[in-house]
Amino acid sequence: MLRSVIDGPCSRRPRPLALWGALFGASAGACAGAGAPPSLPPPVPDLVAANEALGDPYGGRFPIEEALAGLPSEGELRATLLTDEGEIHCTLDLGHAPLTVASFVGLARGLRPFQGDDGAWHTEPFYDGVPWHRAEEGQFVQTGRRGKQATGGFLLQDELSYGDSFDRAGVLAMGNTGLEHSGSTQFFITTGPASHLEGAHTIFGQCDDEAVVRSLERRVARGGPQPMLQHVEITRE
Repeated sequence: MLRSVIDGPCSRRPRPLALWGALFGASAGACAGAGAPPSLPPPVPDLVAANEALGDPYGGRFPIEEALAGLPSEGELRATLLTDEGEIHCTLDLGHAPLTVASFVGLARGLRPFQGDDGAWHTEPFYDGVPWHRAEEGQFVQTGRRGKQATGGFLLQDELSYGDSFDRAGVLAMGNTGLEHSGSTQFFITTGPASHLEGAHTIFGQCDDEAVVRSLERRVARGGPQPMLQHVEITRE
């Protein structure tokens, strides 16, 4: 197994406290393994209103406590992505991107409601059986689009900070439309440096198993039958 450059959710580059506080109004010391849930960034009122208008019962802010219900109270939060090319093991950075991680974990565990093609809101494991549908060779491979919907019926607030870097393979980040606060369910894993993505996408983890990720990227780039994300297993240890 190829090990990631960062080994856990607290090993990201240091962030100046003043800048972090100015951007998010939260403590920079939050860590996924520290026990208590980290502080959430303050809400963007227009985004909350937009999500409520879309019908999201959580206004785009799915609670961490609900996402983690039933998991151990401490330890690194991990996601194992089961694909038809093999397993990808990721560490989720709850301290850096609590809103994004809560939504991702809630979707994976079937706890976070999403809107389906039928217009109704569902609670079932969102990522089971979705395709890897997009790739840029040498940059990333992307998944998380279910049915005809580009989103899950809600939009996520961006969680960006000084020190975020797409300088390596294995970075786990949210896809978006290119507009501010437009992420939802789609995510990607980098297969090489992609500095042009910095400042535009929320990073919420780091993944190992680079050979599997690259194989998925090659299959998508070639065209033909799309590889599948079969299931996302969430653990904390």
